Amino acid sequence: MDETETTRPWLDDPPTVGAVLVAHNGARWLPKVLASFGHMDHAPTAWQVVDVDSSDGSADLLTESFGADLVTHAPSGTGFGDAVRQAVARLPRTDWIWLLHDDAAVLPDTLAGLLDVATSAPDIAMVGPKIREWPSLRRLLEVGVTITSTGGRETGLETGEPDAGQHDRPRDVLAVNTAGMLVRRDVWDELDGLDPDLPLYFDDVDFGWRLARAGHRAMTAPGAVIFHAEASRRGTRPRVNGDVPHWERRRAALFTLLANTSLPRFVWQLVRLFISSLVRVTGLLIGKDPEAAGDELLALRSTYLHPVRLLRARRRRARTARRSQRAIRALFPVYWLPYQHGFDVIRETVRAMVKPEAAPSAGRRANRPDLAPDEDEHLDDEPPLLMRRPWLTVVLGLVLASLIAGRGLLGGGLAGGALLPAPASAGQWWGLLFESHHDIGLGSTSLPPLFALPLAVVATPVWFSPGLVITVLLVFSVPLAALSAHRFGRLISPHRAPRIVWAAAYGLTVAATGAVAQGRLGAVIALIIVPIIANSAWQLVARPGWQPALRLGIWIALAAAFAPIVLLLGLVALLILWWLGGRRVGRQLAVAIVVPVLLLGPWVAQRALRPWRMWWEAGLPLPGSATVRDVVLGRAGGPGEAPLWLTATLIVLAVAALVPRATRPGVQLAWLVALLGLAVALLGTLVTYSTPGSPADVTPWVGVPAALWLAGLSTAVLLAVPAVTSWQRPAIIAAVVVALVMPVGTGVWWVARGMSDPVDDSRRDVVPAFLADRPGDTLVLTGSVASGVEYEVVRGEGPFLGQEALAPPSSVSSELTSSVRRLLAQSTGPQVETLAGAGIGAIYAPHADADLARRIDATPLLEPSGSDDPRSRVWTLVPQPDLVQPSAPWWHRVVMGVQVVLWLAAIVLTAPVRRRTDPEPLSNEEDEVVTV
Repeated sequence: MDETETTRPWLDDPPTVGAVLVAHNGARWLPKVLASFGHMDHAPTAWQVVDVDSSDGSADLLTESFGADLVTHAPSGTGFGDAVRQAVARLPRTDWIWLLHDDAAVLPDTLAGLLDVATSAPDIAMVGPKIREWPSLRRLLEVGVTITSTGGRETGLETGEPDAGQHDRPRDVLAVNTAGMLVRRDVWDELDGLDPDLPLYFDDVDFGWRLARAGHRAMTAPGAVIFHAEASRRGTRPRVNGDVPHWERRRAALFTLLANTSLPRFVWQLVRLFISSLVRVTGLLIGKDPEAAGDELLALRSTYLHPVRLLRARRRRARTARRSQRAIRALFPVYWLPYQHGFDVIRETVRAMVKPEAAPSAGRRANRPDLAPDEDEHLDDEPPLLMRRPWLTVVLGLVLASLIAGRGLLGGGLAGGALLPAPASAGQWWGLLFESHHDIGLGSTSLPPLFALPLAVVATPVWFSPGLVITVLLVFSVPLAALSAHRFGRLISPHRAPRIVWAAAYGLTVAATGAVAQGRLGAVIALIIVPIIANSAWQLVARPGWQPALRLGIWIALAAAFAPIVLLLGLVALLILWWLGGRRVGRQLAVAIVVPVLLLGPWVAQRALRPWRMWWEAGLPLPGSATVRDVVLGRAGGPGEAPLWLTATLIVLAVAALVPRATRPGVQLAWLVALLGLAVALLGTLVTYSTPGSPADVTPWVGVPAALWLAGLSTAVLLAVPAVTSWQRPAIIAAVVVALVMPVGTGVWWVARGMSDPVDDSRRDVVPAFLADRPGDTLVLTGSVASGVEYEVVRGEGPFLGQEALAPPSSVSSELTSSVRRLLAQSTGPQVETLAGAGIGAIYAPHADADLARRIDATPLLEPSGSDDPRSRVWTLVPQPDLVQPSAPWWHRVVMGVQVVLWLAAIVLTAPVRRRTDPEPLSNEEDEVVTV
């Protein structure tokens, strides 16, 4: 007895197999496909061939190979299932039907391998081969297929995954590809073949789904291999009139899901797929892929406007179903798989940011050649990943250092310094933009701050934890700023090590200014975005166009929404760029100037009416205390800033960078940017501004322009690196040591000190909890009668981030100021009634001055109340507070709606328009002979 008879017992009584080959303009592949049929160890019992109106000579090739009697000519527009139906009708009765494509070549033992699995159990009704990519011959395309709950074709393979035998165990699957599908003839007749409503796509998944519901099994036969060119999917097959439209793929997916899903889930899937398709259309339009968006809409229309066809399909499937959907649940992917694919896209984007030096990929074809199993590379000889990717190493180090330095900020919502707490949900930020009145002390109908819009957008995925967004931005501000700086550094310097040090130094500058410790969220976000603005400006000059100009304007507007002084810095920088020789991009620079003004709209108008108010960033107007010496050394004053001496070496190096002539033009430009930041920072030490809620003068905090001053100096040093490489080795070592003083010293100080104080993660109650729950506002009094009393009106638990920029009507504020002054001076009842009329229901003194307490105790219509702190006092008003709130004019919401539309339109316009193009021709690998 020979080996074949031992391993293949079916050879004693071979099953009959009828092969069906369908061709349509496949002359490009048919010569090799037909040649592969002639070398099979076990050939089909009978053949039938269908040519669907080919115009490239395919019909002649088929007739020459099989003879005219075995070739059927189908008209244009005939689907694959209908073509197979015609061929099966002419086939003699066989045990099995084998479906083949004109772009799929077989190996000598392909059919035998299929029969090995097909005959291994009586309940196996369908078997599919392992499909490899043609022409690469090594990469896997499919080893069985299923469908996700959103209509995605799922193979369970990684893109470009090579065949190393990892999928060589036969297994049950939902379906197999029609390229090489072997199906029992009786089951084929029972299910009435492929559905004619699916002429090209998802007919295999639909057939496998019906087969599983009918109680049969579908299995893979990895020992049988087919090489598939996927001509229809890739678009390499010549298109003619009658071919299915591009949107047919998505329509087929929707139809397959709705026709086969169980009745209890049908209505849910009907609604879910409709909504998800509209969401896909929105995403495609935002991504500027209008053709794909149109395909999605056409597929949706074709599916949902033909309910009768869908109901008939469901009735046909119900007649053959013997098993429930629950019984075949294991054949489908997990429900979260589509979302995992979305996460993979985000992960790859982040990966591209943290290791930008990686070689570009060419899609599913790798840059490196395929290796045979015995040609595996010796990976052990390679250095570790962190040594091969120094920038990745630095980023991971900065992230770890951020966790250590942020040890006091990881316990929950952050507040303190200039930072107010985040709201309870992202919905409150959205409400801030569109509500008719604002729930702050005394109420407000003013236009909201525009930075609430990006905060609301970013916080929406973490709806009930918006404080997480603030925590991430502050705790990881250093690595985020370093990442954005490094992307710009790649444009201006080819030297990797100096560029990495420069980017890390910029990231540490954010912490060195004290912006994080003082809770200045606006400055932190602006400093993260500043390198992106520089990157966009560089690209605009290098490749002028209206889209780069629009993109530059958007980034300036985003940074200015959080720190309005960036608008002044950006506009002046653009004017300097135009004056230095950017006249050839004058129109584009004009676009970049106008766009942020339009996008900021009323927000910039509110600050421009009182220009010094542009120093007020997102958060409370916490005053700065910088001196001229502080500014020159890159500091803005206040707690949490790094020692001044750390930047002295940078100034020395930046001055020295002006000496080499070879690099002087670029260094001078960097110095010009630095001097712009220095001038604006010095200006900030000479002016003051006031806020709508307080007449007191506030000294600006100049951290943003001061950081720009340091960034310009460090950029000058980076641009001078090429001239330094020609120095003697001792001089280079000395320069490197001096250059490392600032980043290394700042990093050590930052980790040792931490980021907290005054900002921290402890809860701050502006008023006691029982007062926050009472109707009406609370009048909070601080100070003393001798030194002066300050007041604040608080609603509920106090304002959240964004509400600090709102102000009550000026008339109400003036009247309240007079009433509080007369109340403390005269202690009369009418003033209490005035407070109640303003909506105030209680008075709270957290650190009650004795004289202040006596005067309030003597006032009628006030009742002392208990307090949670012995140092504080609480009085409640006998008159009920007036809770009527004024409403904003109707046009406020219209203005904010227009602003949102403008932002969305600007972002959409910056994306490149994607067009459906002709596919690139396959490489010369296609000429390889398909052999074992």
